[in-house]
Amino acid sequence: MKAKKVILMLSTMVFILPCMAQSGGQKKEEKKLMELSRQWAKAAQSGSADQIVSFWSEDAVLMTPDQGRIIGREQLKAMVDGSMQIPGFEIDWEPQKARVAASGDLGYVIAHKYVKVPNESGDVMTFYFVEVGIWEKQYDGTWKNTVDIYNPDASITSIDN
Repeated sequence: MKAKKVILMLSTMVFILPCMAQSGGQKKEEKKLMELSRQWAKAAQSGSADQIVSFWSEDAVLMTPDQGRIIGREQLKAMVDGSMQIPGFEIDWEPQKARVAASGDLGYVIAHKYVKVPNESGDVMTFYFVEVGIWEKQYDGTWKNTVDIYNPDASITSIDN
């Protein structure tokens, strides 16, 4: 009877311990994604289109409420270059939550974002969005954003809330 209990306990540990280790690995990768998102936001302040687009994969897709789908790094760079030419344009975001799949090669980040652009009379308007970015781990172990979607959210009044 004791032997059965020991075997049952050891069998349970064999199945539970890998799950616990995997969970720790996922948490570590989620922290990486949060930090990458913050680094990307900082790059967006730098004014370097090359630095900004380096966070996207070659075949990345950006879906925005006003511009539709923008596909591939080349088109994304053209969009970034155009945005930086707009006087008063500003963009920033703060990641709120990240999750990584158990496989460890796919994750997402939810962020609060704002975009400042001038209206027809030149007054700068601020628009707040909720964003979901899907990230994929590359063969070299780095993460790249592959899909980015954002939509207006009236409940957001700051990127920190």
